[in-house]
Amino acid sequence: MLIEIALLFVSTAHGAVVVNSSVVNPDLFRVTTFATGLPASNSVALAADGSIYLAASPAGGRILRFTDTNADGIADGAGTIVYQSNAGPLTQLRQTGKYYAVGEFGARRITFLEPGAMPADAMTPVGSLQFSYPTGWAHPTIGMATRPTPGSPGSYDFVFNIGSQTNATHSTGTVTVSGLGLGPVALQGESLYMITIDESGAVPVASNLRTVATGIRNVYGMGFHPVTGDLYFADNAIDELTGTTPTSTPPQVDELNRISAADVGVTAPNFGFPGCYVEYGTGSVIGDCTGVAMPIGVFQPIPNPPAGGRSEGPTEIAFAPSAFPGGWNNGVFVGFSGKNGLGPVNDENAVAFYSLTNGSVRHFLESGQTGVGNLVGVFSTSTSLFVADWGAGKLYQIAVEPVPEPGYAAGVAALLAAGVLISRRRGA
Repeated sequence: MLIEIALLFVSTAHGAVVVNSSVVNPDLFRVTTFATGLPASNSVALAADGSIYLAASPAGGRILRFTDTNADGIADGAGTIVYQSNAGPLTQLRQTGKYYAVGEFGARRITFLEPGAMPADAMTPVGSLQFSYPTGWAHPTIGMATRPTPGSPGSYDFVFNIGSQTNATHSTGTVTVSGLGLGPVALQGESLYMITIDESGAVPVASNLRTVATGIRNVYGMGFHPVTGDLYFADNAIDELTGTTPTSTPPQVDELNRISAADVGVTAPNFGFPGCYVEYGTGSVIGDCTGVAMPIGVFQPIPNPPAGGRSEGPTEIAFAPSAFPGGWNNGVFVGFSGKNGLGPVNDENAVAFYSLTNGSVRHFLESGQTGVGNLVGVFSTSTSLFVADWGAGKLYQIAVEPVPEPGYAAGVAALLAAGVLISRRRGA
């Protein structure tokens, strides 16, 4: 039986988070707290009818479905739990063809879920990728991205990372992966890998394991550009080498990287970790970078007192909604976790925007906002950016009109049943 849970919802359309008015015209966007009371909110995906799936992690972990039938930016009511896990916290949630892949950090696995006949029905596990890490492995969190396999209908390419074993030195051990008919296979750290998943049968089957990238430290946010097909990913850089203080800075700047669509899974570029990087604060290139694929963007501190303008610890990425106004509609949004705690304690938790037009980096949401925790989850439709706040347990929607309606199909069915003819553009 599906479980209904009661959540607290704001009574106003305005959320706790605000856009950075020093670079963003707030009149161009509608910012709402879509839902709250959701501990460890982390990652968003769309259901078949356009409603919202959210991965959150109270009591292990759960995926909830929300609708917004009046399109006011606030969920209609209690979320419906469609998947419950005792192996959380849940990390990312990604649609992979007819399945949804969810990271279950406590079990060190990615589980593939088959949705029910209706979006509100329970999801059923149909297989998993199991990862076995040596004791003390520093970066076991698994990011993921997916695309239809070029030239192979019914198959999907699935990218995942094996992070580095330590903070700032080469990995010496290996990580074993198995499942979906794969392995067990020993994989090297500091790498991105890709498998092809055949969805033509009753369960997903993996094959064709290949290396996508080397020289990465801790990749979590990644995705294929919806137009070019290029693979973008954010790499979490080397932390302080002698301990962290409120004013300390790391040696390396966090990065945004790109692999062209034609090269994904064909070549395996080296992105430099740990011997080549851009220095935090100065922009100097450190180490021997011969043959290294350098980042297309770096996230240096942006002077903007009193918040400080820092962004550290990149998490998910999302490509800009196509309906966003000029200057914000061609680029990559990057969430940042920063420090623990709610702002203004957390002065490293911005949502940054990298422009694909001119290569600039700006903070769309500034760090250090009161009541804002860890802005780890970012997800876009054609008209909206959803931002999941792990620390505050909230989901925000930043939208332009016309706003896509989560649960749109259900609303259409009701109107058609009543004899009402409507025409509305949906978000994608």
